[in-house]
Amino acid sequence: MGHLCFINPPGIKTTSGLQMHTPNPPLGLAYVAAAVRQAGHKVTVIDATGSALDQITPLAARPDILVQGLTPAQIVERIPNNTDAVGVGCTFSSLWPIAREIIQAVAASRPDLPIIVGGEHASAVPEHVLQTSAANVCVIGEGERTIVELMPALLGGHDLSAIAGLVYRDDGRIIRTPPRERADHIDELPLPAWDLFPIEAYIERNQMSGINRGRAMPILGTRGCPFRCTFCSSPRMWTTTYRRRDVGMICDEIEQYMRHYGATDFHFQDLTAIVNKKWILDFCAELQRRGLRITWQLPSGTRCEAIDEEVCAALYATGCRNMSYAPESGCPDMLERFNKRLRLEAMLTSIRAALKNKLSLSCFFVLGFPGESAVSLRRTRRLIRRLAWMGVDDVGVAKFFPYPGSVIFDELLAAGRIELNDAFFLGPMDSYSGKADHFNFAESMTARQINRWMTHLYLNFYLLSIARHPLRVLTKISKGLFTGHEETRYTKWLRDRFRIRHRWKQAARRSASTTTSSPVVGVTAGQQLTEESRERIVGTRSILNSSSKEAMAR
Repeated sequence: MGHLCFINPPGIKTTSGLQMHTPNPPLGLAYVAAAVRQAGHKVTVIDATGSALDQITPLAARPDILVQGLTPAQIVERIPNNTDAVGVGCTFSSLWPIAREIIQAVAASRPDLPIIVGGEHASAVPEHVLQTSAANVCVIGEGERTIVELMPALLGGHDLSAIAGLVYRDDGRIIRTPPRERADHIDELPLPAWDLFPIEAYIERNQMSGINRGRAMPILGTRGCPFRCTFCSSPRMWTTTYRRRDVGMICDEIEQYMRHYGATDFHFQDLTAIVNKKWILDFCAELQRRGLRITWQLPSGTRCEAIDEEVCAALYATGCRNMSYAPESGCPDMLERFNKRLRLEAMLTSIRAALKNKLSLSCFFVLGFPGESAVSLRRTRRLIRRLAWMGVDDVGVAKFFPYPGSVIFDELLAAGRIELNDAFFLGPMDSYSGKADHFNFAESMTARQINRWMTHLYLNFYLLSIARHPLRVLTKISKGLFTGHEETRYTKWLRDRFRIRHRWKQAARRSASTTTSSPVVGVTAGQQLTEESRERIVGTRSILNSSSKEAMAR
C-alpha cells in the first residue's frame, strides 16, 4: 500500500466588487480521501485554505485578488518524506493559476513524486492541464473509484491504459482512456474524511457557502444533475446521471456531525437538490421521526418543479430556512437559447408556496450571455421587480463567464473568442468586481452596458424591497450586523463589506510590503511546456513506463 498526499489549493477573493467569494471545506476532496484510505492506503491532506484562513496575500499578477491560505513553499514543506504520490484538487478554473503554481513547486522540490490532478477543472480541460504544468495524470469525473485503481498502477509502474477515467502523459503523447461509468451505489462510498481536514477552522470562521446560522457543516444529498444547461459544466463532470442518497444514511451523517462537531446547521452543496418530490418528503419525514433540532439550507440553487405547498411546509417544519432558485434570466427566449428548460410561471408558483411557508429565498441571475440584448434584460428586470414585490429576500446578479467544460465554452473556444491563459481563468472573479474592460460575450452589448445593467438590477430589487417591506428588511440587516446571526445574503454582504473587507485589505498590504514573489520552476501564464523544460522539471520521473517501477515502489 502507498501513501498519497492530497493538496487543497488556497482560496481566492476579490474585495473590489459587490461581493466576496467564500472558500468552503473541500467536500469532493474529502470524499476521495476517504475512499483512498478505505482501500488501505495512508492519506495525508494539506488543506492550504483551511490551515491558514487568516493568512492573506495579494495575487502577484492581480493585486485586487487576494489569496487565502498557505503559499506554495509552505505547502511543499508539509509534504511528508514518505509520500508516494501527490493529488491536487482543482474544483474551480479560477483556482488553476494557483494550483498550477503549487504543482510546479512540488515538481521542482520533489521530482520523484507523480502528480495527479482532479476536480471539475481537470475534467473540463485535462489536455491543457498536462500541457501547461508538470502534472502527470488527470482524473476525469467522479474520482473515488478511479484513484483507488490508479494508486496500485502508480506504485507498480504499470500501464495506465486499462484504467477508465484518465487522461495522462506518456513519452510526450497525451492519452485519454474510456470514460468511467458513474457510481451506481453511492451509499456504499465512505463518508467524507473530515478528520483529515481542519474542519473546525472553517466552522469557527463561518467559511461556508450559505448563510451563517450557527455551527455549520457541508453535506451532500444527491450527486449530479439530470438537466443539460449549455452554460453548465456539470454534464462533463458528472454526466446527466442523477443519484440520490438513502435518506436514513443522510440523517445518520447529520447526527454524526452533531455529535463530533457540535453542528447545528447543514449546507447542502448539491447541484440540484430537489428533483424528486417523494425523495425530499421522505427525507423530511426521517428528520421529523428522529426529532433532529437543526437548521439546514440549499445555498447553491435548485429546481422548482417538485417544490409545492406540501414540500415547502415539510421543508420549514424540519428546519430548512434558506433556499435558492436559479432562473438565470427573466427572458423565455434566453432560457430556451441555453436549454434551461424552466417555465417562469411554474417557478413563481413555487416561490409563492415557499414564501407562504416562511422560507428565506434567493434568486440567481446571470447577464451577458451570447445573444443577450437590452430587450432580454428588460424582461429580466421585470422579473426581478416582481420577485422584490413578492418578498424574495435576495438576488445575486453576475456577468456571464464561459465555464470550461460547458457547451458554450466549447463553442466560444472553437470560434477563437477565448484563449486559455491566466487572464481567462481569473475572469470569473471579475463577475464580482464589475470591471468594464474585461471579457464580454454579448454580441450586441458592450461590457460597460452589461455592468451598468448589473448595478441597475441590484438597485431595482433592493430599493423596491425596502419600499415594499421596510420593517422586515431593516430588522434582518440589524440582526445580521449586530448579532452575527445572518438570515439573508445581503446581511452577509454587509458584514463582509464593513467588517471583513477592510481587514483583509490591510493584511494584504502588510504581506505585499514584507514579501517578494519569486517565480517557480515551470510554465508562465498560458504557455506550453517545451520538451526541454518538461525534462528539467520531471527529470527521471516517468510513471508511464517500466523504467520508473523502482522509484514508484520504494
